[in-house]
Amino acid sequence: MAVEVYAVIDSEGNVVSTSLWDGEAEWAPPEGMEAVKTGDSGAGIGWTYKKGKFTPPPPPEVPKEDLISQAELQKANLIAEASQTISILQDAVDLDMATDEERTQLTTLKKYRVLLSRVDTSKAPDIDWPTAI
Repeated sequence: MAVEVYAVIDSEGNVVSTSLWDGEAEWAPPEGMEAVKTGDSGAGIGWTYKKGKFTPPPPPEVPKEDLISQAELQKANLIAEASQTISILQDAVDLDMATDEERTQLTTLKKYRVLLSRVDTSKAPDIDWPTAI
């Protein structure tokens, strides 16, 4: 007999533990609970079981400070990328080597960099990031 993973489910439908069981050997879940084969669901502690379906728990909430730090890092990276391209395009303009397309791109990227600098990272994760067009 193949051994499979069974979820032990309480009366409210919460998976409280898992157990390896062949489905036939002498074993039973604690009183008031049931054992259900998890199959390919990957169900584990913290999941729920209702109407024949396992549901994973919601992802943990990310602390606001972490979201702000991530937004600040993203902002710095986007500004650095824009600045690198601006630098090269500005060289082309300064040396009178820029095409009309490069001049337009330079102006667009400078506006984009200014908009990035104005992004309020304290609003993370609800930030409307500007786009470079």
